[in-house]
Amino acid sequence: MNRVLTHYNVKGDAFVVLNEQTGKASHLPTEQPIRLDELLTTYVECQEPATRAQIRALAAHNDCPPHKAELERLLEEDTYRQDILHSRVSMLDLLEDYPSCELPFASFIALLPPLKARYYSISSSSKVADNRVSITVSVVKSQAWSGKGEYQGVASTYLAQRDPGDKAACFVSTPQSNFQLPDEPDTPMILVGPGTGIAPFRGFIQARRHLLEQGVSLGEAHLYFGCRHPEEDFLYENELKQAEQEGLIKLHTAFSRRKAGEKTYVQDLMKHDADTLLTLLEQGGRLYICGDGSKMAPDVTQALIESYQQRCQTDYETAATWLERLEESGQLAKDVWASH
Repeated sequence: MNRVLTHYNVKGDAFVVLNEQTGKASHLPTEQPIRLDELLTTYVECQEPATRAQIRALAAHNDCPPHKAELERLLEEDTYRQDILHSRVSMLDLLEDYPSCELPFASFIALLPPLKARYYSISSSSKVADNRVSITVSVVKSQAWSGKGEYQGVASTYLAQRDPGDKAACFVSTPQSNFQLPDEPDTPMILVGPGTGIAPFRGFIQARRHLLEQGVSLGEAHLYFGCRHPEEDFLYENELKQAEQEGLIKLHTAFSRRKAGEKTYVQDLMKHDADTLLTLLEQGGRLYICGDGSKMAPDVTQALIESYQQRCQTDYETAATWLERLEESGQLAKDVWASH
């Protein structure tokens, strides 16, 4: 890729102009001045694990034989999987580790993938305010898996730094996972939303309150919420307890760090309540799971499979097929994501 780069400063701000000559990397702004910080923060992903193509480019632009050999060894299957993918080592990390690389900035930018949209569930109901929405965001900020510095979530950090009145670009997308209230308000519901997975269920509760105020009969609803410390991260605690008092939900809480050595998760509570939950599902109840898709959601589905297997005295394969059919029919809906 042949890309010409010009740069200059205006009142202390660094600007660049990328001149596209091949028609590739269309996500980058070309033939126009753009601030360097804007280019790096709003157009490209800088924290993604380095790809093999990126590593090859770094090796090709390295005149230090030992460093070049080290970079080329990173391309080997096992080494790449363990040292790059597992540790989430980015191309920027490698540039800092190998200062002998003389990769031109324009080539560096061209190798970075476009910035992906971040999706958040709306945590309010249009029945309450049709011109205002809320989202529930946990700021991602922790030691980087690579062991080098701190990892900060792109969108969550950006949002946390906004001031009241600031504008942010966004769009509203209709979920494809059947993740909305049942058409029949008297349909029983099981809501599983630990942490920020509570977001859509907050909107569900607000909508149910509106229906109740209109005299509509509501089905039974069980909400399973979990967090680490009840005193620190019990999101919407007062709202949820108030909703339970109003009869909108039955609240079940699990705390994994309440006391030393004592850990309770939502799947533990669901196993304990298995007879009630399975009965609701047999009656056509809806099951919603929202939150971490790497650990929580698989553990919850595993608990359901084992509970069904035990209750029906059947084999694991039959129980797993039962759960698959719930999802295929729309009786089970998931809104899950992988955590860093």
